[in-house]
Amino acid sequence: MDEVGSFTSSEQLGQLYVESLAGAERAKEGKHYTPTILAERLWDMTRSALGLPRGKDRRLPGLVRDPACGAGALLLPPLREHLRAAYRDDPAITMRSLGSLIAGVDMDPWSAWLTNVILGAETLATLARVPEARRSPVPVLATAGDGLEEGREKAAATIMNPPYGRLRLADDVRAGFAHVLYGHANIYGMFMASGADNTAQDGVLSCLVPTSFTAGRYFHKLRGHLGETMPMHTMNFVDGRNGVFNGVLQETCLVTFKRKPARRVRITRSNGHVENVGEVPVPKGDGLWLLPRESRDAAIAAAAARMTLTLETAGWHASTGPLVWNRRKADLHSRPGRNRAMILWGADIDGGEVHRDAARDKARFLALNVKSDLNVMVLEEPAVLVQRTTAPEQCRRIVAADLSQEKLDSLGGRVVVENHVNVLRPTAAVPLIQRATLARVLQTKTMDRLMRCISGSVAVSSYEIDSLPLPDAKVLASWEGLDDLELERAVALAYTPGAKI
Repeated sequence: MDEVGSFTSSEQLGQLYVESLAGAERAKEGKHYTPTILAERLWDMTRSALGLPRGKDRRLPGLVRDPACGAGALLLPPLREHLRAAYRDDPAITMRSLGSLIAGVDMDPWSAWLTNVILGAETLATLARVPEARRSPVPVLATAGDGLEEGREKAAATIMNPPYGRLRLADDVRAGFAHVLYGHANIYGMFMASGADNTAQDGVLSCLVPTSFTAGRYFHKLRGHLGETMPMHTMNFVDGRNGVFNGVLQETCLVTFKRKPARRVRITRSNGHVENVGEVPVPKGDGLWLLPRESRDAAIAAAAARMTLTLETAGWHASTGPLVWNRRKADLHSRPGRNRAMILWGADIDGGEVHRDAARDKARFLALNVKSDLNVMVLEEPAVLVQRTTAPEQCRRIVAADLSQEKLDSLGGRVVVENHVNVLRPTAAVPLIQRATLARVLQTKTMDRLMRCISGSVAVSSYEIDSLPLPDAKVLASWEGLDDLELERAVALAYTPGAKI
């Protein structure tokens, strides 16, 4: 009982332990307690993927392992269901079999100890029904160790809420995960890959993770590996993330994977209750995985998933603006001068046009004092500009504008683009879509909704822009010269499944 006299549940005990850790330790290890509602929901998704019937408790079909078990929250729902289903079985046999059905692993020995306490407490009612002469100690269900270790028994279900965060890897460890790593190593991606490799052929991998693995360059190898070995089965987007995990600002999801893929992925979202979003083709390959967050976007995602052309293959390339302003503070000025170029900030791109936001005028010009500035910093040609980061309250995720030659001339013939802006330049003499048209296409409602199927983040990376799916060259050519209303309709039609264009 706690100090106010009420009983502390298993879930509350685990939460108290995680919350007792120093903030620095929690941040360093990426530790976050799994709320009960999400633990139960992830188990519901897992048992459905395993083919267990709804509405009826069933004994576990094999080993359920959590390789980053923390305080055991994700193992409680399957353990409870198994004990309910096995109630009429010989309780002594039920107790002895638990070690082959439930397994937790955690690097923190105190977490492993607490998991054993919490899970063991759940078995006490069963143990009490065992005649004293036949009783054995409560089995050890969790061990301290590395959840990424190879050679473990393959599980019928691997279930996890792994630690999050970037980390430096020893050369030998990085080599072992080279097939799923690109650039920075994020530990949760390593756990997902290891979980897939350590799950049985007919088993299920279930994860509570950030959605960042579905897009972005850093996770493209992981997407390729999962898409080839264990495709996505179901996806549930968790709304209201600030109320779910304290201190976690990333969009979060519950997701299951199976080796035998279905044709389509069922997508839901939840915030107190589960709401159906729709179904889309199973994501394949290492490109962006198009997954709608809202039901109104399911058709757009389904149509885009079948397109083979991207913005990059259409003759365009996006790059991040080169100016990181806090590295050049001494070179920032409010007025023009010799060897100074005007800076374009994210706030200068609004309403489909490039303008001069007065709030940025205190740092409006960059002194070109570094030898490489003329080659690296200066933009002297027309381009399409896209905000790299949007605010949550903004109504759009793609905020684009055409930097025409006329506009560029009015700004002095050259500009410096700040780091929170993406710059789109042609890579072909005659790209499949012209610059002014491209800027207007990116301003359409359909493309904005498409971006929301790629990322739940307010960030818009150059990689994601390059990877935007586009219809074929004939359709792109038909968009040239349309007025705004006609273009809006034409783009919407192109991303309508089954439409004849």
